[in-house]
Amino acid sequence: MGSLLILVKKEIKETIRNPRFIVFTVVLPLILYPVIGLIMTQAFTSVSEKTKTGMVIVVDYDRSNISEYILNSLSNTGMNVVTMDREPELDNVDDNVLGVIIIPEGFGERFLNGERPIIRVYSVINSVSISEQGLMSFVFGIVSIMKDALKTLMAQMGGIDPALLANPFSEERQIYVRNWHRTLTERDLNAVAMQVMFWPWIMFSMIISVVQLSATFLGEEKEQKTLEILLTFPVRRTTILFSKVVGSSILAILAAIFYTVGFLIYLNSFSTMIGQFGLTIEFILDPISIVLTGVIFFLALLFSAALGLTVSVIAQDTRSAESLATAVVMPTMMLAFIVMFMDISSLPTLAQAILYAFPYTYLMEGLKYVYIGRYDFFLIGIIDNLLAAIVMLALVSKIFTSERILTMKIRFGKRRGS
Repeated sequence: MGSLLILVKKEIKETIRNPRFIVFTVVLPLILYPVIGLIMTQAFTSVSEKTKTGMVIVVDYDRSNISEYILNSLSNTGMNVVTMDREPELDNVDDNVLGVIIIPEGFGERFLNGERPIIRVYSVINSVSISEQGLMSFVFGIVSIMKDALKTLMAQMGGIDPALLANPFSEERQIYVRNWHRTLTERDLNAVAMQVMFWPWIMFSMIISVVQLSATFLGEEKEQKTLEILLTFPVRRTTILFSKVVGSSILAILAAIFYTVGFLIYLNSFSTMIGQFGLTIEFILDPISIVLTGVIFFLALLFSAALGLTVSVIAQDTRSAESLATAVVMPTMMLAFIVMFMDISSLPTLAQAILYAFPYTYLMEGLKYVYIGRYDFFLIGIIDNLLAAIVMLALVSKIFTSERILTMKIRFGKRRGS
């Protein structure tokens, strides 16, 4: 029994000292997941507040008894609905305007003649994100209330075509994106939204792969005691360093290609299914955007490779390097959630500055700006990634060319003297 307790105690100590245990049992549950939950909560809380304080403008060009009946029904719901005589310029509407509904002239007449009239509905959002798209449901919910009001009126009138009773009028839906100053159809918005949902996770997976791959290069050299032998070769240390950077980048690009192809095949396997819900998976890239995205992608890989080598330089062995690399890139997961769920431009200035100083932000946010041709965003991203790559390469080069390469060691294992 005593031997069993000793072995159990030994196993627990070794497990706790294992860096993977620290990362995946402590860092993720206690730090990363609560932060991600806070991001999601903040995003949807913001949407909830907007629906409480925001308003929807209804423009009544018809001015018939039918349209008046609809407006009275809306006012009885207690929603913040404002009527106007003229259609407003979407570029100039207040920030608290969530949508504009336009009842055309002749709406009531067509309805009384047993026809299905058409109204125009504009949902106004700040940017393309999951939380902002939640505001669209609020505007379209008001349209449903308008339909219910007409259904009640039709039931009182009697003798109505059952098909018309099920759907009293049709609507032309469009979405105005404030940050883009552009109006999109639902199909176009869905295509961009699918990119926003999937692209960050493609990038996140690639970044983790690159950093971990490059982090193991020197870790294996240290673990096998071949680093000292390698450094005695009549070759400049910077040459050795950049050979590892280039090698890891080439392998990372190959991995990225295979990963992307596999992921696209995966998406295509259920594209038909999601098409039934009006969603599409279309990557909208023009030639200029492809080139600019490729440049940012290459620089981000270069930065990731240098980051992984820096981790490898200060780590004791391969296991420590892999775990430290995972812990270092985990904040990228938070960035992926922010890009998906929130509008970065709506955050405080300091938060925006921190996020846009982070090189990976431009890679994950870039596809949002492809559709409107915001090439300045890509150019700023190229400069940011280039500077980050230069700084990281300079740091790892300085360490690598000094004797610290042999003395800098971080290990998550045994304590001194144990």
